[in-house]
Amino acid sequence: MKRFLAILALAIAVAAPALGESNELQLDFSVLTPDNPVATPVAVDPIDKPTPTPTPAPAFVYETYTNNSLGLSFSIPYSWLLNPNTDHSTTVQFVEPKSEMMEPDGYQTRMTFEKLSRGLNQTAADAKAQLESTIEEFASSFTTFTPGNIDSADMGDAKGYYCYYKAEYNDGSKTYEMNGRIICVAHEKALYQIRLTTPRDWFSYYNHLWRKVRSTINYL
Repeated sequence: MKRFLAILALAIAVAAPALGESNELQLDFSVLTPDNPVATPVAVDPIDKPTPTPTPAPAFVYETYTNNSLGLSFSIPYSWLLNPNTDHSTTVQFVEPKSEMMEPDGYQTRMTFEKLSRGLNQTAADAKAQLESTIEEFASSFTTFTPGNIDSADMGDAKGYYCYYKAEYNDGSKTYEMNGRIICVAHEKALYQIRLTTPRDWFSYYNHLWRKVRSTINYL
């Protein structure tokens, strides 16, 4: 009888919640099987998802560049260098000076503007065909080149297509990793193509430049 009462009292004590505790089931985690120490942890969104470091917005000071032969005007950082080794009536390329590079030992960001004159009025379909041709050309120019999907786009009142890309280039001593985007649009009897190529880790940073330039494009 005494043994039965002792067991009954223990059962009541275990079942009754202590003062200040809820009546919810309390688990003893010490008896649970530990997690596999070699398992790869999976982040739970949004509780333990790492917060990425925000990319700073560039503090570029812009000036308006006008080229009547090219038939364009647009804003460009005033400190960027105009590549002299192109025919400026059809192609201009602006290169970020090394003193301003966000990745000093990386790829030197550049933005290229190209006009391809045609004898007939051009359409968005013509722009898409030119973009596809450029993608093929780039595939043979870089060490590796991976284009994204081609989608429709406009630049001012001109219609066309664009795509993003990833690329690598080895100059014999180092491999440079780059991201970029290309847009090609049809305007009257010409196709206009703009290309931006940046260090891969700073692509979001230079996208501020892309948006600024694209929003200031004027056809002359």
